[in-house]
Amino acid sequence: MKRLSLIVLLLLFMSVIAMYIGESPGSSTSPKVTLKPRHPSREELLDGLGEIRQFTFIENTSVRLNMTIRQGNLTRSQNITIVYNRKGYLDFTERKAEINITTLVFPGGTSTSSREVIIGNDVYVSIGGSWFKLTNESLGLPPSLVLNMTWKYNVVNFTMKYLTRKPVKVEFRNGTQFLYYNITYDDLKTIFEGLLGRAPNMTTNLTNGILELRFRGITLIGGRAGYRVSTHIWGERLGQRVNVYEKGFVYDEFIITDVNVKKKVEAPSAFHA
Repeated sequence: MKRLSLIVLLLLFMSVIAMYIGESPGSSTSPKVTLKPRHPSREELLDGLGEIRQFTFIENTSVRLNMTIRQGNLTRSQNITIVYNRKGYLDFTERKAEINITTLVFPGGTSTSSREVIIGNDVYVSIGGSWFKLTNESLGLPPSLVLNMTWKYNVVNFTMKYLTRKPVKVEFRNGTQFLYYNITYDDLKTIFEGLLGRAPNMTTNLTNGILELRFRGITLIGGRAGYRVSTHIWGERLGQRVNVYEKGFVYDEFIITDVNVKKKVEAPSAFHA
């Protein structure tokens, strides 16, 4: 009898164990747990960007404009596309930079190449095989503008500036985090004037600025920006007023190709002041 009771107790004990570990035939009571992937916060993304000492990038910018010229009773219109291809390297610790720029203009397909080297506050530009050291009087391009665009509006510092703000939208696709921001008018104005310059008799209207930033983990891998532009430039030619109207959009895309890989940047050995 004791032996029978022991067998019954043993069977009950085994059935309880089977119920808890889900081994009872035809049934399972194991809880299902779904783990959602954790995405870095903006603070963690900022911390990651703060670790960048040097970086190399590729950036392509397209400016597509419809240009209308009016002089007296004559009106001419034409679509123009300007494409800027940049490959550059920036070193924050030594304040050095080297950027190669290819500019294409359509229609016609005219191509020009230039190169910028920055050592501290000195800016050197190579055009047509000749080096020039920028001053406020040379080439009509003040070095302060180049320095501002290089150190304040490079893709890393510009990204850090907007990461401190709340994005208008966040998306996650294929392991990549996308953050979207509205670009301020002041930033659009600085970027556009750094791209195409500014004429004395000129008004500019810039709208619909959108910035997309892409992160994989805490690593910035690239981004895009776009905005609409309209300008009015006026002057005199042969005693008649000339009005030039431009309307279109600017599209920019960049990728970071490597981070914290130090490269040599040297000033040209000979240049024109």
